[in-house]
This record gives sequence, structure tokens and C-alpha cells, in this order.
Amino acid sequence: MPISDDYIIQYLLDGTSEVPAQIYWCEKDAEQAGYVAQLEGVEVTLEPTYSRGGSRLVLRFRHDGEEFNINEPAGGGWLGRKFSTEDERHLVRLFRGLIQAVVSQCNIRRQRAEQNQDGIRDRISHRLLFGQPETRRELSDTHRDRVRVG
Repeated sequence: MPISDDYIIQYLLDGTSEVPAQIYWCEKDAEQAGYVAQLEGVEVTLEPTYSRGGSRLVLRFRHDGEEFNINEPAGGGWLGRKFSTEDERHLVRLFRGLIQAVVSQCNIRRQRAEQNQDGIRDRISHRLLFGQPETRRELSDTHRDRVRVG
């Protein structure tokens, strides 16, 4: 039995909205609109697609050269608010909830980074020089010899 699109999007929404989040999204580069996450080796991309009928969201899933998409249903009627089935309406609500959660997560992370530049610099510098936090915090032998510490 195939897994439904609703189930997949609900899974992504729940993992993104949890506190702490289980799914971490990053903005694509400045030249491309959209967001990317990595889950169990699968690259997940959430991005807008544009057509004469307006913009819609698409989720792309890639793993080992294979790919599939889930597209937000296109609405009909005035301002695109009519859908042919209740299932389509529900899928659109899930897409909208997911994009809101992803944008919120990325905005919060960006604001924290802007407010905490010194702390970020210290953490990254320590990781670079001393390795992961779980490892012993001492300079590598090569670096110690280079700067004559010890």
C-alpha cells in the first residue's frame, strides 16, 4: 500500500513544528527560492513553482539519483480558492502549514544568529581547533607543534 501524500506532508509538518524540531530546514542560496532539509539520506526540497495560473508549492524528494515530487493542488475559481475535492483542500492546508513552519524555523534561526555572532564564532572556532564537544578539548598534535604549545 503506497504512503499517501497527506501522510508524508503531515510527517514533515510535525517534525518541523516540534520543540525542539526534529527536522531542520535551511534556505536555498540567494539565487533560488526555497528550503532544503536532509532526512535519513533523503534530500527534501520545498520550493515554489510558477505558471500562468499562479504559484504553487512543490516538495521534491531525492535519494541515490531517484526523485519524486508532491505538488500543491491548483485551486480554481475566483482567487484560486475552489478545489475539486475535500482531499485537495486538506492537502493545500498541509502545504500552507508546512511552509509557515519552515519559514518560522528559518527566521528564528536567522534572528538568533544575528543576535549571537560572538557565541557562534566561539563555538565554531572551538570545534575547528578542538574537534567535537564530546572529544577531549586539546589542540591536535600537529597544531600544538606548529604553535609550540605544551
